[in-house]
Amino acid sequence: MSRPRLTLIVNNDVPCDQPGTSPTAKSWSNQFDPFALKSHAPDLWSAYFRQRFHSPREVALFCDVSFQTALNWWAATTAPASHTALLMMLTDPAVVTFFQHELRGAA
Repeated sequence: MSRPRLTLIVNNDVPCDQPGTSPTAKSWSNQFDPFALKSHAPDLWSAYFRQRFHSPREVALFCDVSFQTALNWWAATTAPASHTALLMMLTDPAVVTFFQHELRGAA
């Protein structure tokens, strides 16, 4: 005895008139290249830390990380983890504007 199966038929030639499905609506991965963001993240964070802080020591004290970790961020060797990114966003509302400006300049 076979079970009934559901068959989905898709026609991409017919436009869909549902809200949010306009041709300009794109997924985030189509607006930003995730690989490019990941590979440029250390440079972006380094530029941000250099603008906001005077030295890697200040970064280490503010973010509660080791001096070596702060040096890695300062030199764009690595990027901070998500909890540090959240700390920056919560303590500096201008961080979003900074990254938007940097990403527009790179495009």
